[in-house]
Amino acid sequence: MGEAVRDDAMAGGRTVLVVEDEPIIALAVKATLARHGYEVVQAASGEDAIRMADEHPEIALILMDINLGAGLDGTEAARVVLATHEVPLVFHSSHTEPDVVERTEGITSYGYIVKNTGETVLLASMKMAFRLFEARRREAEARAALTHQRDLMRYVIEHNRGAVAIHDRELRYLYVSRAYLAQYGVAERDIIGERHYDVFPDLPEKWRVVHRNALAGAVSSGEEDVYPRADGTFDVTRWECRPWYEADGSIGGIVVYTEVYERRDAAGERLPLRPIPEGD
Repeated sequence: MGEAVRDDAMAGGRTVLVVEDEPIIALAVKATLARHGYEVVQAASGEDAIRMADEHPEIALILMDINLGAGLDGTEAARVVLATHEVPLVFHSSHTEPDVVERTEGITSYGYIVKNTGETVLLASMKMAFRLFEARRREAEARAALTHQRDLMRYVIEHNRGAVAIHDRELRYLYVSRAYLAQYGVAERDIIGERHYDVFPDLPEKWRVVHRNALAGAVSSGEEDVYPRADGTFDVTRWECRPWYEADGSIGGIVVYTEVYERRDAAGERLPLRPIPEGD
């Protein structure tokens, strides 16, 4: 089948739970689905539907009637089933009244099939439900992978032994390492999302030029740069500033790497380097 979306039951197989309290209709739907290679599990009430969903993990799709006589109706049963089972559900009802259809709103369903519209409509609607479910599953996996990638990047940067700061095009902080926080005496909660120039308003013009050049695509670096601190000491640093790129190739912001390899007091005497805070 290649990379194309699979035509019938997706990864979950070909078992369909038909929830229908009218025996004649239930038998007719079962016969139709069986002719097209589906295995059918049947339930005649909302309570039966919940039990069958629990007992049959192979169910790949649910056809859910709405009016099921006494007890739970189809919308109530659907909410219970979908709270614990990830499966496409399609409502299958003879009712087209707005108030009945509105009862399905807020439920993650993949269609509303009106009974007696024919075999072709039933099968096509089921196939569409499978496609939509598979597309939504892949989208959820992609979102989860992206979240993991961002969390991993944050973890790697945070635990870098050097001072690393990543900014967007407006010089807002996106990520920082613990070494950066310790080196510049700031807390992550105070700078993430803040503009670099607001955090350090007295930043020399030299660094603003470096940042502008990086946002234009240039890579700059320096050795033995002396950075005065508010307490009267001086840090001796080596650094690099370079752009980072979006997926479309445009510049998304800048990355600044800084290493303080020496500290001096006002008289030029060497001082111990500031420790990097430990963490999880």
